Amino acid sequence: ALPWPRLVSAAKDLDSAKMPAGPFASTVGVGRAEPQWAELNRVGGQPGKDGVHAAGDKTEGPLDLGETVMSGDLGTAPKKVDLLIVGAGLSGAVLAERCSKELGLTSLVIDKRDHIGGNCYDYIDEHGIRASKYGAHLFHTKFERVWEYVQNFSEWIPFDHRVRGMVPDADGAKQLVPIPPTQETVNALRLDVASGPISSEEGMQAWYDRQRVTPPSGEPANGEEAALSR
Repeated sequence: ALPWPRLVSAAKDLDSAKMPAGPFASTVGVGRAEPQWAELNRVGGQPGKDGVHAAGDKTEGPLDLGETVMSGDLGTAPKKVDLLIVGAGLSGAVLAERCSKELGLTSLVIDKRDHIGGNCYDYIDEHGIRASKYGAHLFHTKFERVWEYVQNFSEWIPFDHRVRGMVPDADGAKQLVPIPPTQETVNALRLDVASGPISSEEGMQAWYDRQRVTPPSGEPANGEEAALSR
């Protein structure tokens, strides 16, 4: 994350930058994040290592787990293990790997789905395009040890991510704006007509505060209340 002084400075630079045409454009081209944000991406070039690929498996799709694993027949599983891990998603996979490497423990990992990776699972579709079965997942961390850890299992490529949505403005005309809302979102949609355009971080914070809905009980009881209270 950027320190506040640098964040404000970067925002001012964006305001004065000349924008090319296109709904997903930036000063460096369509589909690219602004340099101020792109430079924060720790992925440069193609870091990390893919042991499976290095060993000769050049396929792009999910690993073949074999008929024995995919059968779901627990009779084929080891008769004695140290750990039974339910769920082969990120948590289960990391737990099994760490306990094996650090503690020398054996694990049996079971999952009701027909693949590993949990909601982060992706595959190659009939057109040869990599697709995320449960929607795209983005990796963020501020911990150097986590970044070092994940580089042991895959190669990484740079990726610029921005979320925009078609949202009606004050006149009902749909505009393509950043989501979650930023100063640009509020001003483009004219969501704060009475107060005028927002031009500062303080003004944006005040707008956020006016929009928050405190749950009746004081604590969110469901996903909707949690979203409205943020």
